[in-house]
Amino acid sequence: MSGTYISQHLPDQDAFSSTDLITWRARQLQKRMDDLELIEEKVLKARYKLIKHFEANHKITNFDFTPGSLILVRNSRIEAELNRKMKPRYLGPMVILRRTIGGSYRLAELDGAVSTLHYAAFRLVPYHPRDKMRVPVTTITGLGDEELDRLTQDEIEDAQDEDPDPHTP
Repeated sequence: MSGTYISQHLPDQDAFSSTDLITWRARQLQKRMDDLELIEEKVLKARYKLIKHFEANHKITNFDFTPGSLILVRNSRIEAELNRKMKPRYLGPMVILRRTIGGSYRLAELDGAVSTLHYAAFRLVPYHPRDKMRVPVTTITGLGDEELDRLTQDEIEDAQDEDPDPHTP
């Protein structure tokens, strides 16, 4: 593509007269709108091509983890550090306890320690052990379904107490 200010076809004259120069520049300006429309068309075409390429090569996977599934947690804390090269990118394996109402997950260590944090789904990836095993959540944590429900309900109530709805009088 050529710009209107750099013309490929200069007149076959050694020197321009003022009239010839004005005429030549006027013709360039008349072509400017056509050139801009062509540029816009090519830019949009390139953008759509990049979007299709991105969608073809990047799949968003939504893992629906069930209680007892083994997972790894992405260590997003190290991403901003300069010395992250030798630090662990994933933590775990850990065990899924519950999926909360908001879509985050409640996890436990393999020794049964229940994490007080909620983990966003995008930070979790499935852990593939060499032999397939499912770990019953009640075996690891020592908590039954009722206790897990109570833990989740207590956290919801605590969150509501800390962050009251500003629209209620």
